[in-house]
Amino acid sequence: MGMERLRWLLPAAVLVAFVPVHVPALLLFPYEARGHGFVVRSETPLPPERIQPILAEAQRRLASSPLAAGRPDWNVYLTTGGWRWRWLALNAANSFAVTRSLTNNTILNQSDLATGRVRAPRAIGNSRLLASDIAHETTHGLLYRHFGLWRTFAAPKWVVEGYCDYVAGESTLGAAEVAALEARGIEHSAIDNYYARLRVDQTLAANGRSVDKLFEEAR
Repeated sequence: MGMERLRWLLPAAVLVAFVPVHVPALLLFPYEARGHGFVVRSETPLPPERIQPILAEAQRRLASSPLAAGRPDWNVYLTTGGWRWRWLALNAANSFAVTRSLTNNTILNQSDLATGRVRAPRAIGNSRLLASDIAHETTHGLLYRHFGLWRTFAAPKWVVEGYCDYVAGESTLGAAEVAALEARGIEHSAIDNYYARLRVDQTLAANGRSVDKLFEEAR
């Protein structure tokens, strides 16, 4: 009887643990706001005067991409970096956010509406504008929708991250921060992403701003 019970308890426990990863609303985020093509759920209150300008700015940035035309409403989950984030982020706990490839869901780490920023426990590049990160993460989802999962995952990292930062209008690090780190001989993925955005911008300028050509020709 003990083994029989274990046989069904274990799959049930795995199911309970992983279903919220793809359906975060099951973790009962108590606050909700809607606007500019986003549905936001949060652990903390969402004053309209704070959240709506952030969403409007995120949508303004997204509008620079032809992939955003006719996009579905995007679900954004704001956390304080606590247990909900750790549960939903899985192995990406030090990231600013995660976007699930088979859903329209983005979950953000330590979100602060008062400053309009999202933070992550990193030594380098630990803060970013909420509006730009929402635009960045939504663009990941738009790439999945446009190119499909396999083609997006198979694309070089520089073109995927660079394009998401291109649409977001900024990278985690700015030019001065990158120069200071390089002067100290420091290598970091945030530096790589900074240069990836510049490379994407240059490539788009040369190919007539075609996202399809950008990904077709990326090596």
